[in-house]
Amino acid sequence: MLLASVAIVGIAAAAAYWPKQQPQPSAEPSPAPVSQNEDQTLSEALLSTPEPIPTASPSALPDITPNPSPAPPAAHAPARDKAPAPLKGKVQWRFAVDELIYSRTLDHWTTHRGIDISCAKGAEVHCPWNGKVEEIYEDDSLGISVRVSHSDGLESLYSNLRTGCPVKAGQRLNAGDLIGYVGETAVAECSDGAHLHFEVRKDGKSVDPAEYVTVTE
Repeated sequence: MLLASVAIVGIAAAAAYWPKQQPQPSAEPSPAPVSQNEDQTLSEALLSTPEPIPTASPSALPDITPNPSPAPPAAHAPARDKAPAPLKGKVQWRFAVDELIYSRTLDHWTTHRGIDISCAKGAEVHCPWNGKVEEIYEDDSLGISVRVSHSDGLESLYSNLRTGCPVKAGQRLNAGDLIGYVGETAVAECSDGAHLHFEVRKDGKSVDPAEYVTVTE
């Protein structure tokens, strides 16, 4: 008994003084296995995540620009207000300064700075516009002539008149006033029958009288 007790005490003492074994560092804990339920939940979560809805590309906006209207035709200058011709009749010789026309009296081709209006001998000649008689003279070719000035640089000339004109130089005329009577004094046009030789000048340049008065072609 005594020996057994001494042995137990010795063993206990040795155990008390014996160095304790240091615990070895454990490896990093491996992740806990995901349970089947967790895998299923994760899969459902991924499946349930809404996919991004693709943004529709903007469709082309309708063209609301109004169709341009066709351009209006170029506006033409309004026709000149024409005055009545100095007398009634048809034009037998037209205006021609850039070309030649045949003269039966002269028997050759020549220019013509006015128009010849056929009429009866002695027909009255009237002034188309207000104006002033500048001169009364006898031209070597066109006979008794009356030159009248008007506004805006306009002049009118009346030739192949008979002698004894009822107007005088410096006299003021109103539109429609009598200037004279058709005669046979134009030597250069004596073969053309009774007519009035009528000219219009603008700023000293001969222009077509048919653009200023109403005549019958």
